[in-house]
Amino acid sequence: MNGPGSQQRMIVALLLIAGAAIGVGFTMDAGKYRSLAWVLLGFFAFRVVIGRMRHRRSESQQS
Repeated sequence: MNGPGSQQRMIVALLLIAGAAIGVGFTMDAGKYRSLAWVLLGFFAFRVVIGRMRHRRSESQQS
């Protein structure tokens, strides 16, 4: 199944977020804006993982 909560989508999303975080680390000067960018990217990564966990839980409850 390749739905919205699939393992492949989670991996791709986390890789893209990691790539953005690496880009932020190399291109932005240290300071509050870089920290803010990392906090936002961390928040998005957290939401991706939580979304995957919710999807897995709903799948197991339906079975």
